[in-house]
Amino acid sequence: SAAPRSAAPGSVRVAAAEAWAVLKARDVQHFERVVDFLEAVHKLLPCLVSPMKHMKILFGFKTLVSAVLASPA
Repeated sequence: SAAPRSAAPGSVRVAAAEAWAVLKARDVQHFERVVDFLEAVHKLLPCLVSPMKHMKILFGFKTLVSAVLASPA
C-alpha cells in the first residue's frame, strides 16, 4: 500500500518492504500496489529520481509484469 503524504518514516519503510516482497516473489496479484508505491514516492520526493528515470522504472516494471503474465505457470 502506498504511504500517505503525512506518513511516518516507519510506515514508509514498511510500504517499501512490502513492495520489495511483491517484486521478489513476482506476486502478480499485488503488482498494482508496487506501482502505487512508486507513484506515491515520486510525488513525495520528486527530486529523488528524475522524471525520465521514473518513467523508465515504471516502463521496466510494466514489462516485467507482462513477462510474468505471459510465462507459463
